[in-house]
Amino acid sequence: MVHLQEMNASTSNGASRQDTESPPVRDAVDVRADLPNNHLPRGGGAPTSSPSEDRTFTGDPNLLAPWEAEDPGTPDDNDASGDPKPSHLEPNDQTEANTNGIRQLSVGADAAAAGESMAMGVGATKKKSKSKKKPKSQRGLTAPTGFEEFYVDAPLTPAEHTVEQELYDPEIPFSQRIEVAIQRYCARRNLDSTRKDVFDKYLSLGGISAGPKQFSGGLDAAAMSDMSAADVALMKATHFVDLDKYGGEEVFEVDFEGCAKAFFSSRLPQLYYLSSVNAVKDVQAKTNIIRNFLNYLLHHDVCPDYRSQVYAARAVCDLADKELPKTMNAQSYFPGEFQTACSEIFGGVFHGTYAKNPDWAPDAESSAGMSPEVAHRTFKIGLAAQGSDEVTKHYRDQNAAHNLETLKVYTACLEVTELLPADEGVKRFYEKHPAAKGLSALGRLKAKSWDPPFKPFRDLTAEERLAEGKPTAIEVYEFFVEDYVLDTCFVGMKFETTVHDLSFGLKFFDNISGVFCSFYGSIPNERLIGWRVPEAEPLPPREKSLITSALEEIVGNGGDDMTKSTVRGSDDVNGEDDEDTW
Repeated sequence: MVHLQEMNASTSNGASRQDTESPPVRDAVDVRADLPNNHLPRGGGAPTSSPSEDRTFTGDPNLLAPWEAEDPGTPDDNDASGDPKPSHLEPNDQTEANTNGIRQLSVGADAAAAGESMAMGVGATKKKSKSKKKPKSQRGLTAPTGFEEFYVDAPLTPAEHTVEQELYDPEIPFSQRIEVAIQRYCARRNLDSTRKDVFDKYLSLGGISAGPKQFSGGLDAAAMSDMSAADVALMKATHFVDLDKYGGEEVFEVDFEGCAKAFFSSRLPQLYYLSSVNAVKDVQAKTNIIRNFLNYLLHHDVCPDYRSQVYAARAVCDLADKELPKTMNAQSYFPGEFQTACSEIFGGVFHGTYAKNPDWAPDAESSAGMSPEVAHRTFKIGLAAQGSDEVTKHYRDQNAAHNLETLKVYTACLEVTELLPADEGVKRFYEKHPAAKGLSALGRLKAKSWDPPFKPFRDLTAEERLAEGKPTAIEVYEFFVEDYVLDTCFVGMKFETTVHDLSFGLKFFDNISGVFCSFYGSIPNERLIGWRVPEAEPLPPREKSLITSALEEIVGNGGDDMTKSTVRGSDDVNGEDDEDTW
């Protein structure tokens, strides 16, 4: 056993420890009885002792169990009382220190590095070695994905060609052929989460659902042994045409080009954020996936009866690489400085939106609106540089008479027909005129009215529909736009905006609702995405909960019950609750 010895507090300056006679061993119950109440720990645990007291707990088997299992040691290892010391309390040359005559022992650095425990002789577990991360080459991260810039599929062997002749026989319905082709394409490409999401969205727009087939019975070895390769591939397909959902195969029209146009011009900008900063990179990452799939269909001759459509759809991918980034940039630059100035002066969407810079940043450029002073300067310089003599004369006359006004404000869908940058005369005017300092030279943008496919349905009578069917005259528009804005535009670009007709013959636009590619289109499949077949019988209504019923009763009574409950609750909080009120 180990005894806690009473140390001589007067010993200092490296004096050696004096041996004292060991007090008699007493039972732990007697020690507890001798202690006053204020020395008893809470919860009835072991008594607390002061540094000058000597207490030995000989009756605690849990405390002494780890020591009794050890060897008593040699006489040299015994302490002053003659009892052997436990090996884990042996002094160490590096860790022995004297503090007020009391020697403190700790485990050396070697033992600590070995991971030995300090807890009463309990052995410590070894540290688990961290598993090293496998290199990318072993994890398959550097393997070809099939989407590299110059990746091509390997030539088919005669055996593979024979199998694919059976799989893609033109006599097989197109819906089955495309299901098998998609299944085999996904098995030969490394589709990560981003690529798979884009690919599935493209297929869903084309009427192809993604997910396991339901109620197919599954596949096992016995079932597949009696099937041909085409049947097995068809059963394993995870992308399929849900003919029951749309009402049969006869309602479908195979149109690769139309699906590609609708996806890149309408669906893709809605689903994914295409940054104007990295627009080219973001768009090419999306178009490369669809182009890769179309090349697979051509290489494996999946649909020879629709080969021309596949070529046309691949051309749409190339066109999207050029036009989609420009639409993103044009939407961020529109409407331009001159159009913003007109909107500020003549009560457009930017009127009154200018925010003056705070006192702590007087020289900072405000991004909200345009100040009236800058707006008038921008408008007058632009009108003098690009305005015709007739428009300029009408403006001067009406401005002198104070009768400038906006005649008409309407929403228009426009298609760009011509882009005319500033000529040399306009550029010299902006360079030499002192009031034009800091302003960009103005060009001209010509557009015509465009009938969008997304316009809402109009409920018309038979006579109105007959009159509506007559061709209407195409209206032509001309706007003054800065050259740096014209650089983001292209002929055929479509946009929806708010147009203002002014009394002196000038038009301007300010609020941009959307900018679209030249091949913008929409297909009916977009309206059916997420649609489900309605249930044959409607589900029964859920039973109202007690809380819902109570709230409806309170609302039906005009809130009287809620008022009473509030008053009673306040009485109860104040301690003035009356049983009669309840």
